[in-house]
Amino acid sequence: DVYLIKTDASGHEEWSQTYGGDNSEVGYSVQQTTDGGYIIAGYTYSSGSAGSEVYLIKTDASGHEEWRQTYGGTIDDDYYGYSVQQTTDGGYIIVGKTSDYWGEWSYIYLVKADASGNEEWSRTYGNGSYEYDYGSSVQQTTDGGYIIAGETWPSGNGDVYLIKTDASGHEEWSQTYGGTSTDHGYSVQQTTDGGYIIAG
Repeated sequence: DVYLIKTDASGHEEWSQTYGGDNSEVGYSVQQTTDGGYIIAGYTYSSGSAGSEVYLIKTDASGHEEWRQTYGGTIDDDYYGYSVQQTTDGGYIIVGKTSDYWGEWSYIYLVKADASGNEEWSRTYGNGSYEYDYGSSVQQTTDGGYIIAGETWPSGNGDVYLIKTDASGHEEWSQTYGGTSTDHGYSVQQTTDGGYIIAG
């Protein structure tokens, strides 16, 4: 199950909660929301699909579940959510990946949800079949668009993958970074000069 723990300023546990169904769930990302609650992104195998689906859980300030939503879910494909952020309109942006059941390919998967978790749109990004791309981190940018950091495998070795989109998720540009071996991008932030900083 997804496991959420709240501590005090010294790290002492104040409360913990679990969320999930009959099968496996994992939580990868959490943020405090403007109402004092929390938003959690991950994946679930309990939603009735043959594969996994992106799992989004909204809680109150004490960790009690207010609602949950799933995204993706086709017969043969898996969907994972690795990063979530509340957006300026009160909704949420989630990034992760979608992959085939056999693990032969994956695309970056971006979902925009409203304040109740209802999907507004979703997009995929990547280089096509038999390549492995995923998104690890997403942030809303000052122009209302989104910046995604992750990884792409264009030629047998992974590179850090940075994608800038507009407010509707349409790709504006992308860049890759790295050397002759495998490089991963795990976290991205917009910097005060309008650029971006990526760690991996």
